[in-house]
Formats: sequence, structure tokens, C-alpha cells
Amino acid sequence: MEKRDYLLRQIEALRQILSRLRELIVGGATAQADSQIREEMRNVGLDLAMANALDPATLLMLLGSPVLDARRAFAVAALLHMDALRARADGDESRAARSIANALALLQAAKPMLEGERAEIATQIIEELRAPSPA
Repeated sequence: MEKRDYLLRQIEALRQILSRLRELIVGGATAQADSQIREEMRNVGLDLAMANALDPATLLMLLGSPVLDARRAFAVAALLHMDALRARADGDESRAARSIANALALLQAAKPMLEGERAEIATQIIEELRAPSPA
């Protein structure tokens, strides 16, 4: 029961972070969103610039050695999703494309290991990432 409560608190905390980041991006505060995305990425043990510099296979290898940490991969992918939205809002389509590719690779690898609400959120993010970009 304690483990389930802890996991639910983790999911809710991530949901709040993502909601806040989306509000900042939609509201035009992309510099503030970028700063917060970088901070949250450091909290999961990864540098955002490094995550964007890596190709999807290398990023998966980094997070999956020797076994993929599905919850960490999920958190990194969700933050990369926010980075893609932020980059797109700033007109940086190449950065957005890199973040999308890495987020998709992580989510697709982690999704079979995710349960419940995390799996549902992963599916929603994948659908959003695959949707055509607004013109």
C-alpha cells in the first residue's frame, strides 16, 4: 500500500510539473519554461543539452544499461516532450524534432513496462508527439 501511494504521489508531482511547463510555454514564457525543464531534467539525473545531443539509440542505451529504468525513461521522455513544445514555440524546429525523436524512442521502449496511469499518460504523449505539427 505504501509503495502504491508513493508511486501515485510521484505521478501527481510529474503531472503538476508538466502542467506548469505547458502553461508557461502557451503563455509565452519560454525562457522560464526552458530553465525549469533543465532543472527538472537534472532532478532525474540527466542534462537536457546532453539528452538533445544524443541520438535515440544512444539515449536509450544510457538509460537502459543494463536494464531500462522505465519510470526514469518516462520522466525524461515527458520532459523532452515539453522541450519539444518549448522549442517549437521559439521557432527551433530542429531542436523540437530531436526532442520528439528521443521522447518517442524512450516512451516506446518504456511503455510495455509501465502500468496504470503512467501507461495512460505515455499513450497520450505518444499520440501528441505523432500528431502533425501546427502550421
